[in-house]
Amino acid sequence: MEQLSRSEEQVMVALWACEQAATRRQIAANLPPKCRWADSTLLNFLLRLEKKHFVRTEKQGNKNLYTPLVRRLTYCGAVSSAHLQTLYGGDLRKMVRALADTGRLTYADTERLLRWLGEYQTENPEYDYE
Repeated sequence: MEQLSRSEEQVMVALWACEQAATRRQIAANLPPKCRWADSTLLNFLLRLEKKHFVRTEKQGNKNLYTPLVRRLTYCGAVSSAHLQTLYGGDLRKMVRALADTGRLTYADTERLLRWLGEYQTENPEYDYE
């Protein structure tokens, strides 16, 4: 799956937050303050996302409705996997270690992660232990 630019990702996050087909204005309302672009800039990002098959555009009256064609979970999983492979040789422990060693993963975060992993393992008995 093609990785998007940071700005394109921000637009997709805003569109996913709409939870249904949305207008440009609805998408703009979900953008973070640092991404308050001109209307033409947002429209250009939406056009690029359409060309990359991430978004479908439908005309409704005098407005366009934008529908995500890629689920957030699908995109996040693919991009995370690619980063894990590229930056850490596929070793999740190296990534977690880098986060912990640089202070981006707190002790409380590791406790929550350990609890979640235990729950996940219990809920998914077919877990791959390789």
